[in-house]
Amino acid sequence: MGDVEQPGREACVEFGHMLRELWERAEAVSGKTGFKARVAAAGTDVHEQTIRNWRGGRTAPRRTHTDDVRQLVVSLRQAAGESGGFDEAWARALEAAQQEAEGRRGASAQRRETALFMRRLGAEKYLEKPLDGRATELRDVDAFLSSNDASPLYLWFQGPPMAGKSALLGRVAQHVRATQKFDVVGYFVSEAGGWDRDTHFTSAMARQLAALLSVNGEKAPPAPASVPPVGLQKLYRLAARSSARRGRRLVVVVDGLHEDAAWRGGVPGARRPRASIASLLPDATCGVPLGPRRRYGKRAIRVIVTSRPAAAPPADVPAEHPLRGEDSVLRMSLSPYLAQDGERDPAERLDRLRGSEPGRTVLGLLAVAGAGLGASDLAELTDAGPVEIEGLLQRAWGHGLVPDGAGSGAFVLADEERRRTVWEESGPGLRTEYSRRLHAWAESWHTGERSGPLPRYLLSHYPHQLCDGERLERVVLDPHRQLRMVAAGRLDEALAHLDLLPQAEDGGLGVAARAALSRSVLTGRARPVPVEFPALFARAGDANRARELALSAPGEAAKAIRLAKVALALTGTEAGEAAREAAVWAARATAAVGPVAESDPFLEKLAGVGHTFLARGQAEAGHAILRAVVPCEAVGWTGRVKAARALGPERADWLAGVARYAASLAEGGFAEQAEALEIWTQLGRYDSAFRDVVEAFCAELSPASDLTHVDLVALGVTALSWHRYGKGSTLIGEAEQALRRAFTDRGVLSPADRAHLDLELSTTLVRVVQALYNVDRPAGAQKLLDTVPVELCRDILDEDVTAQARTVTSRSTGRQAEEEAEAERTKEESGDDEFAYIQAASKTHPARGRQLLTEAFARWEGHATRVGAHGWGLPLAGALASTGHAEDAVRLAVRSSDPADRAGTLAVVSMGCAAGGHLAEALRYAQEAAEAVTEVTDPAVRGLVAQAFAHTGATEPAESWAGREELRGMRREQVLRSRAAVAVGLAPYDPEAAARIVGQQLVGVDRMARTGGGGRHLVRVSGLLLALPDPRRPGPALSTALRSLCARVEEDIRGRDPHAVLVHGLLEAARSAHGTDLDVPELGGKLAHWERYMEATPLPNGVFPFAELAVLHAFRGDVRAAREAAGRAETPGRRAAALAAVATYLAGVPVTVPATDGWAAQDTSVLRFLSLAYALGADASRDEREARRLVREVLAGEHWRYALPLLPRLAPEALPPLAESALVHTLGTIDAAGEGARDGR
Repeated sequence: MGDVEQPGREACVEFGHMLRELWERAEAVSGKTGFKARVAAAGTDVHEQTIRNWRGGRTAPRRTHTDDVRQLVVSLRQAAGESGGFDEAWARALEAAQQEAEGRRGASAQRRETALFMRRLGAEKYLEKPLDGRATELRDVDAFLSSNDASPLYLWFQGPPMAGKSALLGRVAQHVRATQKFDVVGYFVSEAGGWDRDTHFTSAMARQLAALLSVNGEKAPPAPASVPPVGLQKLYRLAARSSARRGRRLVVVVDGLHEDAAWRGGVPGARRPRASIASLLPDATCGVPLGPRRRYGKRAIRVIVTSRPAAAPPADVPAEHPLRGEDSVLRMSLSPYLAQDGERDPAERLDRLRGSEPGRTVLGLLAVAGAGLGASDLAELTDAGPVEIEGLLQRAWGHGLVPDGAGSGAFVLADEERRRTVWEESGPGLRTEYSRRLHAWAESWHTGERSGPLPRYLLSHYPHQLCDGERLERVVLDPHRQLRMVAAGRLDEALAHLDLLPQAEDGGLGVAARAALSRSVLTGRARPVPVEFPALFARAGDANRARELALSAPGEAAKAIRLAKVALALTGTEAGEAAREAAVWAARATAAVGPVAESDPFLEKLAGVGHTFLARGQAEAGHAILRAVVPCEAVGWTGRVKAARALGPERADWLAGVARYAASLAEGGFAEQAEALEIWTQLGRYDSAFRDVVEAFCAELSPASDLTHVDLVALGVTALSWHRYGKGSTLIGEAEQALRRAFTDRGVLSPADRAHLDLELSTTLVRVVQALYNVDRPAGAQKLLDTVPVELCRDILDEDVTAQARTVTSRSTGRQAEEEAEAERTKEESGDDEFAYIQAASKTHPARGRQLLTEAFARWEGHATRVGAHGWGLPLAGALASTGHAEDAVRLAVRSSDPADRAGTLAVVSMGCAAGGHLAEALRYAQEAAEAVTEVTDPAVRGLVAQAFAHTGATEPAESWAGREELRGMRREQVLRSRAAVAVGLAPYDPEAAARIVGQQLVGVDRMARTGGGGRHLVRVSGLLLALPDPRRPGPALSTALRSLCARVEEDIRGRDPHAVLVHGLLEAARSAHGTDLDVPELGGKLAHWERYMEATPLPNGVFPFAELAVLHAFRGDVRAAREAAGRAETPGRRAAALAAVATYLAGVPVTVPATDGWAAQDTSVLRFLSLAYALGADASRDEREARRLVREVLAGEHWRYALPLLPRLAPEALPPLAESALVHTLGTIDAAGEGARDGR
């Protein structure tokens, strides 16, 4: 058949045609029919099949094979009796074919590898930077790298800012790596991301060096923490020696030593690293790698570093270190790329931009913005089109404009001097106009006029340009913006922006409250939720909580996986909604992956999630996830091919393209061929034609002459073992014999094969052993491991080369292997014993399971109260309800499906409505609370419902729900509390019923006083004062009861309950200061003595009631003493509670005491004391200004929730925006403007 011209392959076909004709002429002259590819390939490293592909025009030679093509053409022309060698015609044809192939596949493999290499160095932004006018420096580098071992180890380029040092070293690193003579490791020092610290350098360098000491870096490098400076020097020496054994030279490149946090100025002493990066560079002991019998010659390590001009290295670099050699330093002048027009001062370098209106506007905007703006940003800010702006920025690169260094595509003015120059030239009028444009642009995003992800500038930099005021508050406290920052991985920036808000003493409490809530929810997101909780809450029926916890995971992929587990635990419409949301997050996760990416375990798991959804009937979500997985470079070929196959015909073209890509890889070196086999293996699971390809490929390998072919055969056998046991067994048997011969007769091995045994045996053994298991020859696997010679059992890192291979115990292919892998994954996902126990209990005893889950989650949160999200949900709900925002309160706080939790929360909302005078709503929510717990017998929850009815004036249901006093033990105690709370609630509506309950509560008080323990009962009985029409004028019965329970005049109060002593003190102070009828024994000076005694007596934390003591001082009018008492509380939380209690009294805020503990921010004992002080105090003792100061202090701290009940009185206008922020954060909602790719990640 003749050649068929294929679109986009003309040059490849033409080169193949030239090669085929030359082949035929050589065959004719040699007189040998069927001139063999093996003959033509002699003396090259090219596989015979690869040459056949070139001849047929099926593939073009890769760049790495250029020298082999030259040799092949020359040998063929000689065989044909022709002169001329590899002339210009052949060079042009080869170049055209290579360019065409690279364009067709995007230079995919080589470019991906180079990009990953540059990323490991921290130099990705220098991947394709222009490098003009540096021929001299490049010649210096070539001479340095080819120098004798005795020459200096170091080449130190020193140059001023903008000299192009980083671009030069980036180009050098890529160029050196592309050759076959060097191994390269490196590090580009940068303040961003911690790349300027010794610990990061050690970790990154150790990983790179360890990767050189294994095949393709598959061997796990030592943990960074286990590599001290001495160990790093050992790794340098080992890597240099291994490179020398393979005929290569190790090159270390390190850019930007002047950026080192240990060397540069401006780093506080506490943050300054202990060691400089320069001190961790290779020392003189790394100089000459000695082999067993000889020096290698021109194989000594070479180190190239750059920095700004320096007289000497850092002080901790030893005196004998080769970096101190004066003959190592080369000076660099200003980059010719910048100075080619003779520009000298910063202003002149910007003339090109000033020459056009868009250019002047761009400069002005960059000067005013003070941070990086991208082309799309500037296009929106100007009247120019994006193409024009993009071209302008590219032409100006290096002429005063540089990338911002964050990899976001944004540009900044090169330094502060240039920015100041442009700023001054713009003048006040233009600066005002540019500022107006920036603000209008930001506002258009805030209002939703523009859609898409928020630009990086608005996310990170815009708040810093705002003066304190309404605009700053609106931007920084915008909850949607905060969620976008979290999604973009900028949680730390979102928290830092809160510090920009004004802290003035007279500032609004609303801003302080919203800042406190923002700080709380953002900080909470920094604490990862255990992965088991979301699915467990879903199984318990709490879908909202499950979703909230799933979305708290860091990163889009983790969110998708946890939402998927939630979906699988739910049923009905909720399951479908969660599955679809998981698919949305999966698409976001994969869209964020660039064309070059390392494997991501979370993204790998996404593929499995998609298949699971398909199996469970969630086809829409499953297909959406698989579509996202297929093109994702961070997912391995196994997952991507399986996903494409599951999608059927819609991904057939993609699978065909992958097959072509594998064919091109097969022409490359060992790493590329291994990847081709991996692809063919996955394709071969579904199409036997690819097993044919693998079989043909492996048949042409020669393990006996090249030990890397042992690895390739082992990989190929995995593909064949699915259906071709016999052929796979034969191939792996030959590879096994080749390896055994290498063990027994190493003297005949080539240098490359000896290096393979020294450096890569561990990985080879794993592959061969796995292949033997795959063809059901486990005995042969064990025998092979037992035959490894003793001298080869330890690698150059002194690790057992057989250890990893001995962990292989089963097949890696077939249905049984997949079932075993699935079982192992299920076992891993079951988590620890506690979560497994909860899961089992949820299936057999749902109520018990929910209880265990609630307890486990409370332990994780660090408290066991049911006060909502991080302690602020319930108090905020109560505050909202009291100001008429009951629906928001319910949306925020009523999140649990547990009847008791739901009823208690609704009761709190009801009482909040009643406190604000919204009685109709209060009654409605009280009735909803009652409906939720018709089957619940817990007297505490029923007491809350009763209390809610009482505060609406509904006497009959209130008394009914409160329960009977005939109960015994703790249940009776709770019923007494509940009925007392009902009496207080009914007092304004039904004083007769309230008085009746009070009378019932007083029965037996005289007996309690006589038998001791009166102090404990005094606290409860004093609370009955609140059930009277006028607590200052109690009747004789209650007055007598209180007097009998108080301490007698002659009694030593140091042994009494501290709560009772303070209530006694409050009652006495109310009589003396405010003229009440409360006739209680006088304490006189005993109370002050008691306070000093208690202060000097060591007590366990939480025993002494500092908050009540502080309120008592405030009641007496001594605010200073109140502050001091609050400040003596043992913990920050208790101090905040005490300050908030004092503020509550001073502001005259009425409080409701819940019928049971755990349903308010404050302890019920504090609330009871506050309610008494409020009822017995006088307006003259109030001080709203001081209350505001105290509230501001509380809001500024971690325990800000204690201030929430005061906001309805002090800042009611703050509650609606506070509710919006809380709802956005707890529901995890990002509006439509948050989707897309321009989020600055």
